[in-house]
Amino acid sequence: MRKIKLDKSCRLSNDFFHNVIKIYGQLAGRIKKAMETLFDMPKGYNCWPNVKSFNLVLNLLVSAKVFEVVHEVYLQAPMLGIEIDVCSLNILIKGLCENGDLEAAFNVLDEFPKQRCEPNVRTFSTLMHGLCEKGKVEAAFGLLERMEKEGIDADTITFNILISGLRKQGKVVEGLELLERMKFKGCEPNAGSYQEILYGLLDAEKYVEGKEFMVRMIGEGVDPSFVSYKKLIHGICKERLLRDLDWVLKQMARQGFVPKMGMWVEMVQSVVSVSYSFNHVSVSKIVNCENI
Repeated sequence: MRKIKLDKSCRLSNDFFHNVIKIYGQLAGRIKKAMETLFDMPKGYNCWPNVKSFNLVLNLLVSAKVFEVVHEVYLQAPMLGIEIDVCSLNILIKGLCENGDLEAAFNVLDEFPKQRCEPNVRTFSTLMHGLCEKGKVEAAFGLLERMEKEGIDADTITFNILISGLRKQGKVVEGLELLERMKFKGCEPNAGSYQEILYGLLDAEKYVEGKEFMVRMIGEGVDPSFVSYKKLIHGICKERLLRDLDWVLKQMARQGFVPKMGMWVEMVQSVVSVSYSFNHVSVSKIVNCENI
């Protein structure tokens, strides 16, 4: 890079510098060097950066949680000849939401018309995620209504964020209803959609419904996670629903999962406990019959 800077006849493209910035920021973890390269491009290398490289630096700063620098870099866009786009504003919103400053994030939403930009599905999904993290699920659904009014179609990520928000509030039934609404809207659920519902059922200790939903998932070609099986086995043992244990173990084996030692201990203890209770009742009945 030093040699390139000294050789004034050397002309390099934006793509070259984009890759250099990516190497510095993502591979080497040298965020400061990536930022310096961006600002050094016009004078040092006689190449003006494009918005793609600018957004890469913004995203690197947000990923590194250097939130105090993000806005400073954003304000330098005119000096670099950068015209802000939707992606730039979305990255700002993402950084503010991750920093817990929702008010400032919504202020950026107001900046879209001023920058001749229109918010997209990613804009709203990011804000919804920030609201759900704060427990403001109703406000997140308000944004969904706003999206629909503005003709912006919610995608799978949007619905998954809302389903997850409902799960954290213990609203499993509402989550199931949203899953059906999602399908009605023509948005295909993914593994994450089903998994959030399943976790919600198991967290609410609805183990019978959880097992039935797991059967539904598998029937629709979605494999439950190892954690799902662990939670379900715990519930089966706790509620002594041992008739379902064989099915769960066979399904785990089909997916290549092997229960851990703690899970085996819990299962054996539960089976032994039920067996002891059964035998104890049988002996009592025999004794009572002999007394008669």
